[in-house]
Amino acid sequence: MPRDVDDCSASAPFIGLILSILGPALHLEPAVAEYVGRNPGFREQVRTLSAAGVRVRDAGLLTDEVGKNNLTVYTPEEIWTFDLVVDVIAVLGALHGLRGKTRAQVAEDLRLLDRTAHSHTWKKELKRAGEGVPQFRELRARIPQHTPHPAV
Repeated sequence: MPRDVDDCSASAPFIGLILSILGPALHLEPAVAEYVGRNPGFREQVRTLSAAGVRVRDAGLLTDEVGKNNLTVYTPEEIWTFDLVVDVIAVLGALHGLRGKTRAQVAEDLRLLDRTAHSHTWKKELKRAGEGVPQFRELRARIPQHTPHPAV
């Protein structure tokens, strides 16, 4: 992920978690580098998916409520892109060759993300998005949807 992206960890924890997984957790893993190398354009597509968080931040729509995932500031298409990112994380977190510690951390973080992605608002907005963002439909077709297992 680009270094200058605001991680939104206080005002939108799920975005902060997404960025922390895609950045430090998976960035240095040889298995991820190999996967990215076999999939031209993948890295750029994943970076572009962060645009929804940037739009909300730059529009001043983030709340000051620490720890609250306020999904109402996102468009259905943005929720669709976040859903795709969660599925990208699931794919990368299951790659053969990941270190055990990384695999376990990504699995735990994915369960936390699934708690947000399992919410009524998330599912409703995902349905409203329909086929999603045209720019990412090809990526969506390549990335399987994982079954959420929210943490309690």
